[in-house]
Amino acid sequence: MDESQETKKSRNITFRLTNEQYEQVENAALAAGEDPNSWCRKVALLQLTEGFGLTKNDRLIYEEIARVRYLVGNGFRILFGSKEEATAETWKKITAQADLRSEKIADGLIARRQQ
Repeated sequence: MDESQETKKSRNITFRLTNEQYEQVENAALAAGEDPNSWCRKVALLQLTEGFGLTKNDRLIYEEIARVRYLVGNGFRILFGSKEEATAETWKKITAQADLRSEKIADGLIARRQQ
């Protein structure tokens, strides 16, 4: 929808940035083909419709926690319930899987929490 066809905007939100922060915003806006003000508006309004997601750092921490949970659970299964012999090779295989699939492990955990 063209901005001229939208409801008239009568409220302002302003905030200050360092030169480095402004440059980052400007670069992101230019990459999206927009000016910094329009880009910031779209990002803010997108947050309202999509909810509050994880920041990049939050996501990294969550993936690490999910990976540890995965490893602890599989470690106990190997030790106490698996028909598979508890060997260093088995553990290496599981840790390699956890490293390769950390994003999928975290996504699966988030999906189970949302049900």
